[in-house]
Amino acid sequence: MAMLRADYDGLLRIFAATLAPLLGAGCGIDEEQFTVDACSLSDSSVLEDLSPTTAVDYIELRVRDEEEESALVVGSSGVACSGAVDPQACSDTLEAISNETELVEYDSVFRSTERLLVYTRGDEVGAIRDQEALQKFLGAADTFGEVALRGRLLGTDLLCSEPAQLGEHPEGYVLYTVSGDGCGVDIDHNVVLLHTDWTSEVIDSKRHKRGSRNCYYEGRLPAGFCRRPGAGAATAIGSYLADAAHMEAASVPAFAQLRVALTLHRAPRALIRGAEHARVDEVRHARVMAHHARRFGGRPLCPRVLPTSRPSLAALAEDNVVEGCVRETTGALLAHVQALRAQDPALRRTLAMIARDETRHAALSWSLHRWAAGRLGPAVRSRLARVRAQTLERFRSEVTEALDPTVHRTTGLPDPTTTRALFDGLHRRLSAATS
Repeated sequence: MAMLRADYDGLLRIFAATLAPLLGAGCGIDEEQFTVDACSLSDSSVLEDLSPTTAVDYIELRVRDEEEESALVVGSSGVACSGAVDPQACSDTLEAISNETELVEYDSVFRSTERLLVYTRGDEVGAIRDQEALQKFLGAADTFGEVALRGRLLGTDLLCSEPAQLGEHPEGYVLYTVSGDGCGVDIDHNVVLLHTDWTSEVIDSKRHKRGSRNCYYEGRLPAGFCRRPGAGAATAIGSYLADAAHMEAASVPAFAQLRVALTLHRAPRALIRGAEHARVDEVRHARVMAHHARRFGGRPLCPRVLPTSRPSLAALAEDNVVEGCVRETTGALLAHVQALRAQDPALRRTLAMIARDETRHAALSWSLHRWAAGRLGPAVRSRLARVRAQTLERFRSEVTEALDPTVHRTTGLPDPTTTRALFDGLHRRLSAATS
């Protein structure tokens, strides 16, 4: 059954990608199926529309910024402890309940927000701290409020630029979402069908913007990253370096996310410290690359990172394969090449520093891979191998166009043919070393 489901999901992705050009050129997604502006619903109105499996007297949504000790109640429904035999004891427990949660949203580059639901039912005081508990608490998905709440707590990227993002469907509900970061991966608008049992699938998709095929390799990208189109630059070199600074800055929250996830999963201290050291490195990389971009007329942009939830260990391992074992490792090699070949002396010195740092980051990724794989079962390890193979194939195809010749000369960036040869040689050797 699991194999059939995986093949089914794979076919859906293939179909969506195959149909994307046709959908984009034709009538596209039927937006009339969406009737509710989920992005504008208040937290209290969402909570009022919940129908838990077992009724509660009161429910509240708490939010805590990572820099704050206490949590803020941003929405509520009902009267706290109204059904309790001992209202005072109930109130004391409600006030003292722990705010620990796995529902975390990264709502800016350097900050994250933790969310949880707290409720009272008679004398019982409880909390919803993860996705499994949320689905058990709500039962079948049968109201707009429940679907909207799930999206907010789990970081679903709703298409808030549209008037409505939620609608009813004979099999559940449809959500209007956006996916892809624009870096080698197209940005797509999708219709996601959420079944009443909380399983979901993409049933329609259209391409919004074709992804760039000349992405900057160096650095780990964060979950929820929205690649922003580069601002105009006076020179092609300035544009390239501004994009490089943008991607280096995106690595800062990526390593912050990694540190939190490693801590959650009780990783060895060396891995947690390595993630924090890498975050500090990326701050330095972003600043110095922004300086070089401005030298050549570039205008670096601050990255935008959408809310996400904390990953399971399997999801963490899969992301690390893509962002660490492939992207960072490739970027580290290319940085060494650029440090040797860049014609601009100041840029060459910077790239030598970045190459050393990125090599450490790549080593961290492989250490993390071995640690996580040792804790996961054979089925997940097999999936990780498949993900790596698929990622290698996709990343290799991204390098399809040469940039302005001045970019290659000044920055030492290899041409696409050389990059492919380096990429193939590197990962062939890595495969032999890790098999």
